[in-house]
Amino acid sequence: MLSLEGPRVALRDWRDEDASSLEPVCGDPEVCTFTSVPWTYTESAVREWIDRQRVRRADGSAVALAIADPALDRAIGNVNLVRFDEAARTAALGYWLLPAARGQGFATEASRVLCDWGFAKLNLTSIELAILPENAPSHRVAEKLGAARQGLRRDSHHAQGKTWDMMIYTLTPD
Repeated sequence: MLSLEGPRVALRDWRDEDASSLEPVCGDPEVCTFTSVPWTYTESAVREWIDRQRVRRADGSAVALAIADPALDRAIGNVNLVRFDEAARTAALGYWLLPAARGQGFATEASRVLCDWGFAKLNLTSIELAILPENAPSHRVAEKLGAARQGLRRDSHHAQGKTWDMMIYTLTPD
C-alpha cells in the first residue's frame, strides 16, 4: 500500500469502496476524454477501472492514487505518474478532480506531493505535463508547481479517435 500526505490531501491506493465516488466524473468529457474512467457509471465498470489502477501499479506502468479528503477519507480525484522512461528517468503527470473539488488547490497539492515522491523515490529527472491549450485551470496547476512551459506540441495526444495539440510543461527536481 502506498500512502502519501500533504497538508490538505492524502494520496492512497484506490479501494473498492471508492467506486461510488467516481459517479460524478463518469461521462464528464474533461475526465473521460483523456483517461480510462468509464463514460457510463456502473458499479462493475468503475470497479474494473479501480482494478486496472492496481494492475498498472503492480506491473510498473503507472502509479495512480486516489486524492482523498483526509477528514472524510473520501476520494475526490486521481493523480498519476505514467509513461515511464527508465533510461531517461522521466514520467508524465496526470490528474483529475470531482467537479465539487475543482478550483480549490487540491490538484496542485496532490501533484506536488506525488511529483516530490517521484523525484525522491523513483529518481526521476523530469516529469512532463501535457495540457490542452484552452484548459486554463491545468495551466495554473503547472505554473504553481514551477513547471517550465516548453511550447505547443502539434497532434501529440490521441484519444477517442481524435488528435489534440497539447501545451507541454516540464517539471524538474530543482
